[in-house]
Amino acid sequence: MTPAAPAIRPGLLADAYRMARLDAASSPWPWSEAQYLRCCTPVADNRERALLLETDNELQGLVVFARELDDGSIYNIVVASSARRRGYGVLLLEAAIEALVTTGARRCLLEVRKSNTGARRLYASCGFHVDGTRRNYYPLPPGREDAILMSLDL
Repeated sequence: MTPAAPAIRPGLLADAYRMARLDAASSPWPWSEAQYLRCCTPVADNRERALLLETDNELQGLVVFARELDDGSIYNIVVASSARRRGYGVLLLEAAIEALVTTGARRCLLEVRKSNTGARRLYASCGFHVDGTRRNYYPLPPGREDAILMSLDL
């Protein structure tokens, strides 16, 4: 049986637990359920939003983003380990960028761990360029890791 085409939809409060579970299974530095609840809360002043990518009602990925003034920011992209290399990261990133453009954002910003070469390649393939480095930004078990700052003009 052929799997269904991926569907992208907004994250809901009821999804926060699944989002946190997916992140915990896919990332050594996962977000908490409370963090995901914040981006799924339907209040007017909530700037963080989440989009989910599902196939056959199975959560395969998510993106969390926000708009602040003229800028949009990508906060987190997670793709299930079993669903990687299918283009889902690109689909999620493009969906977030499209949502930011419709709200009037003129630029999209993000930061990524220096060691996360897969994500850095994804962002570069979507037109993001490196703006600089934040030294010792991310915690690591034995110390800290630099963040690479990237942006895309919308």
